[in-house]
Amino acid sequence: MVIWFRSFLLDMVLNIAHRGGAGLAPENTLSCFTEGIKYADMLEFDVQPSSDHRLMIFHDRQGIERTTNGMGRIPELPFKYLRSLDAGSWFHKRYRGEQIPTLSEVLLIIPSPIQLNIELKFYDPHSDWFEKSVVSLIQKQNFEKGTVIMARHVENIQRIQSIDSSIKCGLLQKERPNDEYFDLLSDLGLTIAQIRKRALTESFIQQCHNQDIRVFYFYADEIPEMQQAINLGVDGLLTNFPDRLKLLRSKKD
Repeated sequence: MVIWFRSFLLDMVLNIAHRGGAGLAPENTLSCFTEGIKYADMLEFDVQPSSDHRLMIFHDRQGIERTTNGMGRIPELPFKYLRSLDAGSWFHKRYRGEQIPTLSEVLLIIPSPIQLNIELKFYDPHSDWFEKSVVSLIQKQNFEKGTVIMARHVENIQRIQSIDSSIKCGLLQKERPNDEYFDLLSDLGLTIAQIRKRALTESFIQQCHNQDIRVFYFYADEIPEMQQAINLGVDGLLTNFPDRLKLLRSKKD
């Protein structure tokens, strides 16, 4: 009975490639997404606008130095400069010349069975142009049903809900205590939570499930960590190594 139940949980959990599968290729690049879709059910990636309002796929909010040969913050830099940068060599020399992609480019290469987990890395307190731009591209490529938009700012989520209520949204736990976080999920009427380790407990996950809230866990890269989270009942697992999670699922019997 226990073996059957664990097998069932493995079958049900979403394999979510963090930053496209950041352990396989340079994160948040087309090469990484091409690798990630070989293994994952869902691709997770980050969106920020350039200074001239192009939607760039990039994680770090404080600067581009870690993964490119440039300097500065994405929202303060123009598209032309960002596209001139090497975003791959830091990972391996064979990725030299890899560019920072745009959201539209990513949506064009993702096959329809793959779901999307898009994290908004920008908030303009004075305007919803950013949220409208993201939703417009999702609608244009007919990804509404297969997309979850994640954000740390409640205001991002409220704007998305008002722009297109058919698109699922989720709130990142970040540093929020469990009780405060659950209250926000309920107040916003969300059906997806993306939790940190402090909330990785059977009781919190069950509390969410009792309110029909699916739980994604950020994150697990090693097999024992993956198995622990799955046994506790998470619905999705973010990982930099979606190949490992796929292998774990293939060995369920």
